[in-house]
Amino acid sequence: MKADNQKVQKLKATLSTIMPALPFLLLAGLLFTAVSACIGDTADFVEAMPETTTIAPSQEAQVAATALSVAARPTDTATSTSIPTLTPLPTASATVPPTATWTPTSMPATATPGESLTPTKPPPLPTPSGVYSWTLKVPILMYHYISTPPGEADKYRKDLSVTPQEFEKQMAYLAENGFETVDLYDLSLAITAKRDLPEKPVIITFDDGYLDNYENAFPILQKHGLRGTFFVVSGFIDEGRAGYLTWDMVEEMSAAGMRIEPHSKTHTDLAGAERDFAIYEILGSQETIAAHIGYMPRYFCYPGGRYDEQTMSVVQELDFWGAVTT
Repeated sequence: MKADNQKVQKLKATLSTIMPALPFLLLAGLLFTAVSACIGDTADFVEAMPETTTIAPSQEAQVAATALSVAARPTDTATSTSIPTLTPLPTASATVPPTATWTPTSMPATATPGESLTPTKPPPLPTPSGVYSWTLKVPILMYHYISTPPGEADKYRKDLSVTPQEFEKQMAYLAENGFETVDLYDLSLAITAKRDLPEKPVIITFDDGYLDNYENAFPILQKHGLRGTFFVVSGFIDEGRAGYLTWDMVEEMSAAGMRIEPHSKTHTDLAGAERDFAIYEILGSQETIAAHIGYMPRYFCYPGGRYDEQTMSVVQELDFWGAVTT
């Protein structure tokens, strides 16, 4: 009997060690599967996703590694590696006063243009429901420019572009064939809390925050009752760079149900970057966006799709729910 008790205690210790790692593995496989998945018979418009999204077999392990934890944090008593205080640039960034209490499955609120926005206390990660023993497959369509490239455009501008006419056709196809857009928050809660997803879910993302995302993509999405996730470079918006969104546009899109998430402050390659600089780029963009949309964004897009162990560590320490490559 004593030997049996010892075996039981050993089994419990083993389970308590591996359980925190299981969500990492599931979401890792999920994000990789989602990025590479196609939608039914939509091969006629797969060219909407630029060549840069193709993932070679040799890179599969790296893509899987980018998925971050959606594991439960039942209480706020856990501690993490301390993060240096950042010195802000001249443009204002947000401070995060603990003004609200979040439930484990709280979804970020959306903002109303013109209202005073103060980021609330970040919610804890979603609470899981038992053992992760199921798989969800949700395709992600990723875009950059939704406009016709100018005559002098280089190869990259052309490859990253979808004309408004083609984008209209693709969104019409989705709507007419029963696809419903969800976002990365929906996906995380479907995994951890078994929230229901539509029968034919799809995630639509846009990288860099170009002006044509507001002028062309946004009204087309609204026309077809679809939602998008926009990963923006906050520093470009701060400086009023030509060809990029403004904060007024960001607030309007957020209030209309679009998700606005950080793509760093300056779109600098973070692989191999100094830790303090990585924190500045990631946390700085996260807090600046929070000041304009009214909640703390929880998903990050690695600039240029590049990252290393330190980059992932910083993203995880900042309580992001996940990260994607470009």
